Amino acid sequence: MTRRPSLAGRLSRALAACVALALIVMVAASTLVMRSWMLGNMDSELHRLSQRAGEHLDVEDAPDDGVGAHDDADDDSDEGGRAVPQSGGRAPRPGGPVVPGGPKGPGFGGSGIAEGTLQYVSEDGEAAGAVVSNFSVTYLNQPALAILAAVPTDGAPRTVRLKELGAFRVTSQVVGDKTVLVGVQMDSVDDVVLMLVAVEVGLSLVVAIAAGFAGRAWVRRELRPLGVVRAAAADIASRDLADDAEDLTRVGEEATSGPVEVADVAGALNSMIDAVEDGMERRARSEAKLRQFVADASHELRTPLASVQGYAQLARRDIDEASRTQALERISSEGARMASLVEEMLTLARLDGNRALKRDNVDVIPLILDALSDAHVVAPDHAWELGEASDIQVLGDEAALRQILTNLLANARVHTPAGTRVTVSLSRAPQGVEPAKDAPASSMVRIRVADDGPGIPAEIRDRVFDRFVRGDSSRTRDGRGSSGLGMSIVESLARAMGGSVRLADADKGTVIDVTLPAA
Repeated sequence: MTRRPSLAGRLSRALAACVALALIVMVAASTLVMRSWMLGNMDSELHRLSQRAGEHLDVEDAPDDGVGAHDDADDDSDEGGRAVPQSGGRAPRPGGPVVPGGPKGPGFGGSGIAEGTLQYVSEDGEAAGAVVSNFSVTYLNQPALAILAAVPTDGAPRTVRLKELGAFRVTSQVVGDKTVLVGVQMDSVDDVVLMLVAVEVGLSLVVAIAAGFAGRAWVRRELRPLGVVRAAAADIASRDLADDAEDLTRVGEEATSGPVEVADVAGALNSMIDAVEDGMERRARSEAKLRQFVADASHELRTPLASVQGYAQLARRDIDEASRTQALERISSEGARMASLVEEMLTLARLDGNRALKRDNVDVIPLILDALSDAHVVAPDHAWELGEASDIQVLGDEAALRQILTNLLANARVHTPAGTRVTVSLSRAPQGVEPAKDAPASSMVRIRVADDGPGIPAEIRDRVFDRFVRGDSSRTRDGRGSSGLGMSIVESLARAMGGSVRLADADKGTVIDVTLPAA
């Protein structure tokens, strides 16, 4: 499998490419600026030469052999600096083509004409021109003259190329009845531009390569904290989280205090590890509770099943009718107790499955009165009273509210002696009570069930709403024993309706507050 390029390599190459692109733009811009500046200077020189050529127009015939026929650089000159033809040369022809700087002017052989200067004059269909090259005058042949004749006479600077002579910057104008063109050789400009480009390209190449290596080292240093993150993730991936989810490796300060992007990744990984540990811990607790629940349920069902089996065997024996009747009654009572236990476990299972409850406006006071009346019938030896009762409706499920009240009063009946006073009150929840979801803080209702009995033992106060937790672990044989599921059902029902239940502090007895959303 082809190995993918590393992020450090990709970033360093991208950095080198960006630097190279910037340098290319810089080289192009500086070259254009330099060339424009040099052409500007050259155009200024052309303007000066054009003015001078228009002021000094003298006549001299060009040699017949055109380009390649030269006036010697050491031609004799008169005192005014004008070129004097050598013996054998042609005499001036009046009315013929004129050449600036001829025998009567400052001319090609005299002072003031720089190397590479081009001059061209056309008059009455006849033209002549020459260029100073290698400190001598080179006259132009017919192809060169034709090229110069085609230059517009608007005085604007232009660039032309003459075979064997190179490129020239020229300007052409009409002076009287003559067309006068002057030019300056551009070899110096091109040479300077090429030298500048070569130097800048060489330096740019060196800078781009150096930027690539330096960028790679810098990127590796900046991305080093990612190695710490990778090591932490690899450590987690190498573990079997089902068996080993403790002390997971977290990313250290080297990564969390690094660049913002790396620090964000490191922080997210640490948060993920915290969430994994928390989830695994909650899963372990849930599994432990489930195992305990199954064990307790099995234990709770085993006792009445043993009783049923025992009394059934007793009823099958040859016993008197009174004993058989008693055995059948015990079988019936133990069966009813098993049915009640199964129904309670099914209720908890449905609540654990997030079963939706009704959300109706329920008048609570009639439900409290019904529950107190039923409790008085079952346990007339207790004092069942209605305390403070505000006319407040609860937003919830009526059947769930009835079961909450029944379980709370049954808990008070089972775990308190005869003569205990049990009071149920209804009021607005005080400030500071956590409201239900999407409910304002002042719209909670509190149902309080208080008794003056012996209270809940301190060792189980923190677990009073857990399943199969009983204040008295023993069971009475008359069926009054608690299954340990009543308070757990109360807590699950209250939570399902958006409320809560808690064991309040009291100097005497037991006080349980159920907080539910008001209608």
